[in-house]
Amino acid sequence: MLRASTTNSRYVNTFSTYSAQLFSSSSKYVWLEVSVKVEPDTVDAVAETLGRCSYGGVSIQPSETYNDDCDDTNDKEIINHTYKYFEVSAYFEVGTHLTDKIQQLERELWLLGMIARQSGLMVPNPQYRPIEDTNWSTIWRNHYKPIRIGHKLMVIPPWINIEIGSSEIPVMIDPGQAFGTGAHPSTQLCLQAIEQHIIPGDTVLDIGCGSGILAIGALKLGAAMATGLDTDNDAIHASRQNAITNNVFDRFQLVQGTLDTIKKHQQYRIVVVNILSRTIMQLINNNLANIVANNGLLILSGILAEQSAEIELELSGTGMTLISKTNMTEATPTTCQWVALTYGKEITERQV
Repeated sequence: MLRASTTNSRYVNTFSTYSAQLFSSSSKYVWLEVSVKVEPDTVDAVAETLGRCSYGGVSIQPSETYNDDCDDTNDKEIINHTYKYFEVSAYFEVGTHLTDKIQQLERELWLLGMIARQSGLMVPNPQYRPIEDTNWSTIWRNHYKPIRIGHKLMVIPPWINIEIGSSEIPVMIDPGQAFGTGAHPSTQLCLQAIEQHIIPGDTVLDIGCGSGILAIGALKLGAAMATGLDTDNDAIHASRQNAITNNVFDRFQLVQGTLDTIKKHQQYRIVVVNILSRTIMQLINNNLANIVANNGLLILSGILAEQSAEIELELSGTGMTLISKTNMTEATPTTCQWVALTYGKEITERQV
């Protein structure tokens, strides 16, 4: 295993140091695996970066737990506890463009590393492993297990066949396409809130839909219609494919754009936002509350505990009332705690 150094304050193209050693003219290697060990609060950013630069799917594998007291072998196939670290992996085809792609990846990881240092988090430090197996998809797919969330939902990769209980609801999500695999605490908190509050026939808006997991989960729990909003074309494509896999595409509308694209056209009984807190603040300032229907709900996550008070203050005076505040604590070196806020909207005249 070869590790790239990201300890310097300036960007250094570390892969060039190893390329001659790894890929000589007599080499039989076909793929290069790049893996990065990260903390939960940086897993999404690193996975997105690897996904943009790599050949295909990204593997997000829990690498260390702090609450693994399950003794039953079968139960260990279900991931239902919280993790200290994740290993994010992607695969690059050995060829003429490999060096350019790795240089792009290391530049982007270097920028993430600068942000991580400022936040006291682990620096994303890539490790390289050459492999001969041309069927790379079987490698990263082996990392994934079903994830039980809440009382009913079971998030399952589409290639896994698993028997589920009569009361469980499967949500098939391809983890190699976009953000939202079900492993991240903020995603779990949102799905738990949706499960708790959804009423059959609800309309749902998922802002920053990524893989579509939240909207699809809501539809499988009884929502009549859902809209997924994202600025990224890859996220729209991933949401569409996952909706088709889950047989809910006929009730799932996808919109590529921003809040301004839809906020004057419709209101929704449930609006769910699982993105960075600073983006949530921007949405609130852009009259996010206005698209929540009277007696509707606004579910917010992607929020660290220390960021919650600022968001709660920003929502005061908007006609929204805090109904519940849930959290999920992770035993990272920085004791990371994620928060989900659920607000109800009082009956008022709609603002424009």
